[in-house]
Amino acid sequence: MDRPTLHGFGRDGLRLITPLLIAAVIALPGCSRSRPAQARPALFVVRDADTTIWVLGTIHALPPNVAWETPAITRAIDSADILVTEIPRSAPGEVGAMFIGLARRDGLPPIASRVDADVRPALYRAIDAADESAWTLDKLETWAAALVIENGRARAAGASPADGVEAVLAKRFAGRPQRAFETPGSQLALFDHLGEPDQRRLLTLAATDSGGYRRALAAWSTGDLATIARSNDQLFVGAPAMKATLLDGRNTRWSRWITARMRRPGKLLVAVGTGHLAGPTSVVAMLRARGVAVQRVQ
Repeated sequence: MDRPTLHGFGRDGLRLITPLLIAAVIALPGCSRSRPAQARPALFVVRDADTTIWVLGTIHALPPNVAWETPAITRAIDSADILVTEIPRSAPGEVGAMFIGLARRDGLPPIASRVDADVRPALYRAIDAADESAWTLDKLETWAAALVIENGRARAAGASPADGVEAVLAKRFAGRPQRAFETPGSQLALFDHLGEPDQRRLLTLAATDSGGYRRALAAWSTGDLATIARSNDQLFVGAPAMKATLLDGRNTRWSRWITARMRRPGKLLVAVGTGHLAGPTSVVAMLRARGVAVQRVQ
């Protein structure tokens, strides 16, 4: 059976800049509950006399035993009037239909032919680890196949979008306004519009990077933006169009929005993938370039 699935993808950095659009379609098994690990994800604040905007770096799927709500984050959640995330919460069936509508296409070459010959053994292992089949992925565009494989990586690590930061925040903000920068459809379109060479780059990375989710989790949990920035650099080297589409263009739009929103009073919590907060073209760097004072809280 074809199962639309999604985690993050690419190297560690891309796992921290792309939400889990399709992971909500399926129930991912949890991992054994051990002693809770205390994470301290990156948190920034922008404020003036009558406006405060906290900016929290997220990871979109987590094991169930990760505690990340520090006192600083609790204060931001309790104080904010509005939550702003990358995409709104959507019905799983609706998102799954969008994914299949964009991802499935007749006449595609076999999935194995879309990577170099020396990568094919790793690709088959990754497909098996994701509990999928090459026959299923043969019918998907290359970007979608990469996402399906990465979902299997997260599932193997016990991660679930139901335990991800955005899902928890949505519950914590019940009864308060929630907004989003993008829609599920527009975000899926980002991948669908990538050129085939960039899509095949994603597939190769998904096939060969078996430990990427755990590294991304470690960097997120310590707020290690330097490591995340290096991961972004490694991911996008030689792929300027993909970087512009998935990282820089979005950071530009979001930093402009935050700058404009500072002209009106209010208290907001903005929660986006931590990869968008790291490096010289991050949301934080772009805000500072616009003359906005950004303070790191943790």
